[in-house]
Amino acid sequence: MNVFKRMMCIILAMASIATLCACSMPMKIVGNIPDPRNTVTSFFDNVCAGNFKESDKYLSGVSLSMKSDVEGVFSQKLYDYLLKSYGYQINGDITTDQLDAACKVDFTYLDFNLLSDDLKKTATRLGKKYMAENTEGYVEEKEDGVSLTDEGAEKTAVDALDLLMSSPEKYYATKTFDLTMKYSGNKWLINMTEELFDAISGGFDAEN
Repeated sequence: MNVFKRMMCIILAMASIATLCACSMPMKIVGNIPDPRNTVTSFFDNVCAGNFKESDKYLSGVSLSMKSDVEGVFSQKLYDYLLKSYGYQINGDITTDQLDAACKVDFTYLDFNLLSDDLKKTATRLGKKYMAENTEGYVEEKEDGVSLTDEGAEKTAVDALDLLMSSPEKYYATKTFDLTMKYSGNKWLINMTEELFDAISGGFDAEN
């Protein structure tokens, strides 16, 4: 199984988006609603800290599930490096129009698509090295030679990732996207978009 597809299948699960209707809210309260900037900063501060349960409170009908679904040493390492890569900046002013708000956000993340090829090549090179050295516990003998055990395969992936992450900025990407919000239930809620989800999930394309 493609390790990258498996990684993203377990690292992120996005719930169905429920449309929240604020049309019935009286327009006379518009002048008293809070500054939406606090919602934006609170959401991204929690995302960058890996506090996804807290970040969910600022989303409209969507839940981010990450930490509890991470399994295995490699997945945990990749998750940790993804969190370390996060950074954001509100780009310009936040505009409001009645019960809607919008702004541009620059979000930096570890781009798995940039990392993928180098990770495969480095892991392959290390795997050949471990097999040549017949490293105990990581190599098993077969009729046609030797191969890596499951532990050996994970070790090569982990070691390759650690090597590449000695200079992680090479694999960082910054995406600029429009962030939209709706005022509902006495608070601003962020609308999850494909671009926002793509950035938080490391730009991984599960279809490829």
